[in-house]
This record gives sequence, structure tokens and C-alpha cells, in this order.
Amino acid sequence: MRATLLSTVVAVFLVAGCQTSGHEAGPPPPDPRPLDAVLDFSAEDDAALWKAEEAEVRACMRERGHVYTVVEKPDHRREAAASPFALLRPDWARSDGYGLTVEQLAGRPPDPNADRLAGLPAKEEERWRLALLGKEDNHREIELSEGLVISYDPDSCVSRAQAELYGEDWPDLYYTVEQLSNEIILATQTSAAFTRAEDAWARCMQGYGLSYRALDDPRQEIREALEDESSVQSSGERELELAGLDLDCQLETGLHEKVQTAQSEASRELVKRSRAELKQYEQAKQAALNRVGRG
Repeated sequence: MRATLLSTVVAVFLVAGCQTSGHEAGPPPPDPRPLDAVLDFSAEDDAALWKAEEAEVRACMRERGHVYTVVEKPDHRREAAASPFALLRPDWARSDGYGLTVEQLAGRPPDPNADRLAGLPAKEEERWRLALLGKEDNHREIELSEGLVISYDPDSCVSRAQAELYGEDWPDLYYTVEQLSNEIILATQTSAAFTRAEDAWARCMQGYGLSYRALDDPRQEIREALEDESSVQSSGERELELAGLDLDCQLETGLHEKVQTAQSEASRELVKRSRAELKQYEQAKQAALNRVGRG
């Protein structure tokens, strides 16, 4: 039943994807992302890095006397295409909506190690997990601003795999840059320029009889509708309708360009104070890509 419903909803999405409003003629709108998308990887680079990291995890687990089956790379294209500012891409919005219905129906990919772990004695299963993820007593803490603390075991197989690929300083660099990215997103979203752009979008949506104030409001409507599993197909149809109108208003009001300008202004001072960390992060990222032949 679930597979049949998924096929039906996907078919609806594919048919809708063939319909366009005409607003997409010409070059695609900009896709503003913090720090020139330094945290993003292309689909090909991401797949190569994932494969290399999983191979390192398996080797580490084998050295410690455990069997580990590498996890296949999930299809993160939808997640990678998602804008931190709720901006829509014409190619995705017309065929995929917000990605919420299809994602819920697809569910999580199966864990290839689950069956083996289920057959192990409790103590052996615990040793397996400790080898993979580490021990709490060994955790090293990374203190970020505003009291945020990240902890990890540098001797776990996951951490050792990342160190082999990206270098020993990777956790510090990654979480520092990720936090900077989040600060830029927040500074952009709370700027006067962003508020004006969002208000213009909201007025456009009101022209379609839709009373939204924030760019995430249409998505929230679909999330709430999907809580009722009996209405998934109708939720999918509604999602495509909303995403199409949302995209039209984003394009008509020049939202992408306005957000790009707002982000540039909001990030200027934040970037200045973190140039050293950004340079180190970019070097570590490039070194990892070189190791997997993607440099």
C-alpha cells in the first residue's frame, strides 16, 4: 500500500513538473548561500567523499575486530538544493514542490548493519557501537560562541575516518564555519532588507488568496497536513500548488536578488573576523577532495 501510494504521488509530481508558468524563461535566479557556499559540495564530490569516509570507517572497525558494512550514500540532492532562506529553485519547485511529501513517503533508507547487530549479544553490540561512535569518557569538547558545546570522541572510528580524509583539525574547523554560516543566515533574516523583501512576497501571495507572512509558512502548512497519513496524496497535490504559486511570487518580486543583496550586507563584518578559520577550512576541504581524486 505504501509503495503504491508513493508511486501515485510521484506520478502526480512528475506530471506537475511538466507544467510551467512562463516565469522561468531566461537564466535561473541567484541562489544566495553563506560564505559563497563553502559548506556545500557538488553531488559528485559529496558522493566521492562519502565513499572514501565509509571505506575508512570499515577499515578502522576491522582493525578493532568488528564487521562493518558500508552505508550507501543517501540521495541528498533534495537536501542540498534546499535554500537556507526558503528560496525556491524553478527546476525543483515545479517537479518536487518543497520535497516534503515525497521525502515522508520514501522514509529513511535501511541500515545495512541493523540485522547483524540485532543478532549480537548485548555486550558485543555495545562494543561495536563504542568502536564506531566512541566513549563518552573520551569525548573532546569544542566550545563555540553563545555557550554552544560540541563533543566527540577523537578515537572513534567515525572520527578517525574523518581525520584521515580531512585532517585532525576538521571538527574544529567545520563546526566553527558552520556556526559562522548560521550567524550569517540569522543576520540576513533579521535585516530590514530581508523583511522588506519578505513583505513584498507576502503581498503577492495575498493576491492568490493566501495569507502568509513568513517564507516558511507554506511549508509549515504542508508539514501539518502530512501528520494525517490518510491525506498524503491530497497533501502532495496541495504542496505542488503552493510551491508553484510561491515560486511565481518569488520570481515576480525579485526575492532571490533582494536576499542575495541582504546577505552580502549582513555578512560583511562577520566574515572579516573569521578569515583565518575560513582559509584553514577551505584548505582542509580541498585536501580532502584531492585525496579522492576530485581536486
